[in-house]
Amino acid sequence: MEPLCVAAAMRIGYAMGTAAEVEWEEMFEALASAIPEVCAAQVTGWDPIARRFVVVAERGYRKSISQDLAHALPRTRWGVQLFASRMPLLMDDMPQHFRASPHYQEKLRPAGFEDGLSATLRSEAGRRVGMLHLNAPVRQAFGERAREFVAQVGPALARRVDPLRCPQLDGRFGREWTASRLVPGGEFLPLAGREPSPLARDPRIVELAESFRAMWAAWLAFLWPDAAGWHRAAMLNVVDTNRSGVVVASTPFANELGLTGREVDVATGIVAGLSNQAIADELVVSRRTVETYVERLLGKLGCASRGEAAGVAVRAGLVRPSTGGGGVGALPRLTRGATLPWP
Repeated sequence: MEPLCVAAAMRIGYAMGTAAEVEWEEMFEALASAIPEVCAAQVTGWDPIARRFVVVAERGYRKSISQDLAHALPRTRWGVQLFASRMPLLMDDMPQHFRASPHYQEKLRPAGFEDGLSATLRSEAGRRVGMLHLNAPVRQAFGERAREFVAQVGPALARRVDPLRCPQLDGRFGREWTASRLVPGGEFLPLAGREPSPLARDPRIVELAESFRAMWAAWLAFLWPDAAGWHRAAMLNVVDTNRSGVVVASTPFANELGLTGREVDVATGIVAGLSNQAIADELVVSRRTVETYVERLLGKLGCASRGEAAGVAVRAGLVRPSTGGGGVGALPRLTRGATLPWP
């Protein structure tokens, strides 16, 4: 590629980011610097739940044209041609006379769009995950140079619209973490490049995730037991067009501190801001028993006070949330006021 295009491709890669929000306006500006003729652009992503493409970002289109490109075009023979091509298609590449189509005659041409370039966005595994549409006000605005540039930046765009990827997760968690995404209806979807979380099979986790999503909390780091032992776990509340849902991630918990289940419950109560007596009432034990657990917990965590222990427990995710809305680990208590950090 030419130096200008290389620089624009680098800007687009930076704008796509990793775990951060995508800087779509920066991406569109970079596209325009490489292909100055562009006056309108649209990026769509496939929604596997609604089973249709949704607009992720765009500029320069009226609503009717935006909807036509995202929803109507994919169902036509021109959409079939686009999906069958491994390279971006210019408007005049279409052997089915695209300029005679209602998309051009009734939508694009009256709006002043005389040329176009479209590309199917594919995952590394070849899955169709989105589309990119570009339009220009003059004919023959796009050529092989534009086609090559779009082909080069297509993979970066595909990664950011792939419904089976979670940049927020990938930017913070190594590949040893398994993960699944809960979508409306209690169904879990696998995430690309990761094994499904075994916790996704636990109906208590489904209940917890549904409650977590309704609270609009961003993060929750915690411990969770099952027949195989304890897991470090995290829930991420993702709101991102075609990738929205609660992501459940997990990895085996080595428990090098030798924490018992009851000590985790007491740590949860401390993080929730409960007094020793309140923890005792919730756990149906005596206050003295809770005080004994607190003493043991302080020793294992190397802390001098309940406040210090609460901070360590939060940072390390040494809490166990409760299902059913009550208990020492009630979600409103554990998620109040802030996102829980994760190392």
